[in-house]
Amino acid sequence: MTAQKNVGKQVRARKKDSARRMGPVGSENWHSMLDAAEKVLREEGYGALTSRRIAEHLGIKQRLVYYYFKTMDDLIVAMFHRLKVRELESLNKAAATARPLTEMWYIGTHASDSPVVTEFMALANRVPALRAEVIDFIEQSRRIQIAALTATLKERGAQSPLPPAALAIIATSVALLVGREAALGTTTGHAAVMEVIWKYLRELDS
Repeated sequence: MTAQKNVGKQVRARKKDSARRMGPVGSENWHSMLDAAEKVLREEGYGALTSRRIAEHLGIKQRLVYYYFKTMDDLIVAMFHRLKVRELESLNKAAATARPLTEMWYIGTHASDSPVVTEFMALANRVPALRAEVIDFIEQSRRIQIAALTATLKERGAQSPLPPAALAIIATSVALLVGREAALGTTTGHAAVMEVIWKYLRELDS
């Protein structure tokens, strides 16, 4: 009987949770919480990302965070999804310009969201829904890069020692690594590798 009662309580709790009223997605308050969460993630790392810390940033009660997000995992996934949409829009706009390769490289090396993306990569190891969003972002962004590289090489009649997919991975990896190391305070070799890639992409785009 005790086991049956416990199961009954769990079922009722789930029904109550699924039925409880939530704050509107996309509202000003919803976005402000995601903004605060991004700030915490960027400045303090994912270890400091808690509902209490977000509430402190906004000067609100902690329980209000859970009015808009059922769990912190839900908030984290929503935060990355918003970032993903923003980044993909930037890449698509860059791909439509006269010099898509240099424009996309500039985004990759100057985006203020790079440190945040690194933090999300770490969080993805424990949040399945976030992992799915991260994978989708990587796949979509890589397809955009590969398409731009393929089209540019074809248009210029240029030959590359590496296939477009390999070039896209190398460029993205270098941009992330340089950003990560610079944040730590080391820049040895950064200028050299950046200039090599810049020169190659400028030549393709010219």
